[in-house]
Amino acid sequence: MPGVIAVLFGSMALIVVFVPLVALSYRRRGGFSALRMIGWVALLFYVMGLWAYTLLPMPDGDDFRCVGVVLNPLEDVVDIARLQAEHGGSLLANAAVQQLALNVLLFLPLGFFVRALFDRGIAVAIGAGALVSLAIELTQLTGVWGVFHCAYRVFDTGDLLSNTVGAVLGSLAALLVVRRGRGDGSATDARPITTARRLLAMLVDLATVWLTSAGLSVLVNTAILVLAGDEAALEVSDAVATGATLVAIGAQAVSVMAGGITLGERAVLIDAREQRAPRWLWRVVRFLAGIGGYSLLALGDSGGPAAVLALVSLVAAFTTRGHRGLAQAVAGMDAVDRNAAREPETVGGSDPVSTSR
Repeated sequence: MPGVIAVLFGSMALIVVFVPLVALSYRRRGGFSALRMIGWVALLFYVMGLWAYTLLPMPDGDDFRCVGVVLNPLEDVVDIARLQAEHGGSLLANAAVQQLALNVLLFLPLGFFVRALFDRGIAVAIGAGALVSLAIELTQLTGVWGVFHCAYRVFDTGDLLSNTVGAVLGSLAALLVVRRGRGDGSATDARPITTARRLLAMLVDLATVWLTSAGLSVLVNTAILVLAGDEAALEVSDAVATGATLVAIGAQAVSVMAGGITLGERAVLIDAREQRAPRWLWRVVRFLAGIGGYSLLALGDSGGPAAVLALVSLVAAFTTRGHRGLAQAVAGMDAVDRNAAREPETVGGSDPVSTSR
């Protein structure tokens, strides 16, 4: 059950943090690494699993036994020796050895992530392992910070030691597969607009609309539920959902009208070189031919037209010049990297039309 809960909450958290992770990756490293994304996803699920396996299952009400504390950090060694003297046999079959090994293994991934994702060495791994382990042990000691009247899991100083050792071993293991300072290049380097980058921008656009509308719906419905009761919340739930979606679409409209690019394109550092005037008119076209038109069609329950637009946009991501996509192609725009050297473009001999950011 803790594993199921960790996967469930980890999946929900992944949806929420996906857009920020993409934007942060492009701003820090100038690109997006699928391998690094897998690492961040693994870290997310690891954190959820750590929480689930160290605190769950929680007691049902007050029907549980209060436990004490273990202040001797070498108590595990004492237990190993005692069980070995009592039962003999292989050390691998010793329950205390198994418990110690599990405590070490539990924090191996933390040390690995410290080096692989944050480019930090053993010193930081020691600090991270000790602090995270201490936070867990204090949470157990205080009965989840006062939620329960006493501790339902043992506060064990030996766990602090074994967890920290695990983090150190994880950091050392990362040396075998991670090159220090390898990076993905400079964040200021100009990079080509690839199919993958275009598809990622489209995915971020969809995620932004969905997350914004879902988040607003939850907040507004919760407020109505608290202030007016469940009947009122049920009566206006459809209207709240529609309004929240319109707000999300409006955010995309503001982004396009301000610079000719969507929120997804901003996240992956794609700019638009505009070829036609007046710019505001072609930005409207660009909005309606892309995420704006798709979202409005989907909102109006026009499943067929919305699906067709999505399919054509998907094909255009592969086939249009420079992978500018359907919307930019229809609006006469070219997709350029934000860091690329750009020259002003002219429209029919008129004054230069500047490149939007």
